[in-house]
Amino acid sequence: MNYAVIKKMDITNGEGIRVSLFVSGCKFHCKNCFNLEVQNFSYGEKYTQETVNRIKEYLSKSSVKGLSLLGGDPLWQTNEDMEQLSNLCKEVHNLGKDIWIWSGFIREDIFDKIPDNTLEAGIINAQQELIAECDVFVDGPFVEELKDLSLAWRGSSNQRVIDVQKTLKAKEIVLYCD
Repeated sequence: MNYAVIKKMDITNGEGIRVSLFVSGCKFHCKNCFNLEVQNFSYGEKYTQETVNRIKEYLSKSSVKGLSLLGGDPLWQTNEDMEQLSNLCKEVHNLGKDIWIWSGFIREDIFDKIPDNTLEAGIINAQQELIAECDVFVDGPFVEELKDLSLAWRGSSNQRVIDVQKTLKAKEIVLYCD
């Protein structure tokens, strides 16, 4: 897996001061995507243990509230790469920080879909595990016709800001905010 950039002090992508990891690769190709170059899976640098160590170092500051995973799209990665991101999330939670994740995938398509084959089942399982390690999931593709710059933490009105842990417990969508 590659990543485009790590922002060590980001106040745009989530609540509070955050560290943001922009992973490379996305197949949604949303019209007027704000990160067009990051759609390429080969863009940027290789994600390694050194990357994890750097992220944890940035997160060690008491002023930093948490980690944001964006892209590209964290859920378009291979099963192994999503497992690496899940492991990073576990380490981030051990530091007492929260995790936000953005994806063009819609939550119901990941948690309510019956897979067609074992390959698809493996991908969906890896996506579910990664989302379950997060606190907030901003779901849905950016839709130019629904663009609304007044919305917090998202670019278009079809996207939702979901409280992951409350949603898992309630077994229905619980929004973090409208």
